[in-house]
Amino acid sequence: MSGRRIREDHKEYHDLVRDKVKSRVKQHIKAGKKVKRHGKDMVIVDVPVIELPRFKHGSDDSGGIGAGEGDLGDVVGSRPSDGNEEGQPGTDPGEHEMGIGITIDAFMDMLGEELELPNLKPKQNNTVITPKVKYNRIAKIGNNSLLHKKKTLKNTIKRNISCNTFDPNNTENLYPEPSDKRYKSWSIVDKPDLNAVIFFMADISASMTEDKRELISEMCWYLENWIKRFYAETDIKYIVHDVHAQEVDHDKFYDFTSGGGTKISSAFNLAEQVIHKSYPQDEWNIYIFYLSDGENWGDDNETCVNHIINLQKLCSLIGITEVKGARQWAQFIQYIEDELTSGQLDSEVVVAGAVDTQDHVLRQLKTFLSAENIV
Repeated sequence: MSGRRIREDHKEYHDLVRDKVKSRVKQHIKAGKKVKRHGKDMVIVDVPVIELPRFKHGSDDSGGIGAGEGDLGDVVGSRPSDGNEEGQPGTDPGEHEMGIGITIDAFMDMLGEELELPNLKPKQNNTVITPKVKYNRIAKIGNNSLLHKKKTLKNTIKRNISCNTFDPNNTENLYPEPSDKRYKSWSIVDKPDLNAVIFFMADISASMTEDKRELISEMCWYLENWIKRFYAETDIKYIVHDVHAQEVDHDKFYDFTSGGGTKISSAFNLAEQVIHKSYPQDEWNIYIFYLSDGENWGDDNETCVNHIINLQKLCSLIGITEVKGARQWAQFIQYIEDELTSGQLDSEVVVAGAVDTQDHVLRQLKTFLSAENIV
């Protein structure tokens, strides 16, 4: 009896912790705070320390239950003062916190619920039919490693019942015969593979300071983990540029030091080349996210738009983010918005926005992934 009560109490405790975690995650999302990540698969959430309740015994001479003076409604005990004057030391205990790890999938579930993010819908013509082996049949012959134990046992019991030899109180002699055995078998089914490739493209010119690079890192982390949820296979391509663009790996993308001039068109040109070489439109859902402070030479903006006009015919989404752009220098995002207004760029594919502080990251994420912008 006591063991059952302990299990019930611990279940209530874990339910309480889970509710605290969920509440804190929602507070975190609403405030747009930066997430603390642990490895590739976990997010750390700080929750108040919850102490397990325990009995505290009084002294032997304090009287019995209900003993002593007092009337119904009287306050029992008093709260210690924490000091009335400014600077006076307090006496109340503070709230202590501890980090609780939750999976990225669970975090993304709560993020999608809180921001009302849509489930991505791959283009209908972007499916590749691939033969797959699926164990969906039962056979009377097969390899012992594929023995279907449950169906074999059922057949053995049925046979004993039909022969009037089945004793539910004695199953020691309940052995399957060859005719009782059933085996798992397979068939070849055509299954569509839904694949995505994400291009993360970042400016690493001299104007890209550390605080700008941190916002880019945070934005890319959210985008990558949300999009990967909806595809069987997801390729990630990383491109950085100053006046020249180059494809790099994950670590170099986030660790490059800033320097050099700016030529944004070099990144879009390289992305276009990679797509034509390796990612045919009828096989891949293509997402491009470009992040920069927008400080680009005016004559290069037109070249960028020409590349984007070609890319918007191939992509599900092209997201362009200006990060902490200085108004007197950041002309690129304004140029893109003018071309969207004129209809030169497709507003159902090309989405532009700005991120200036950490709490803008999730707002921009919702803008990129809003239903009207996803094919």
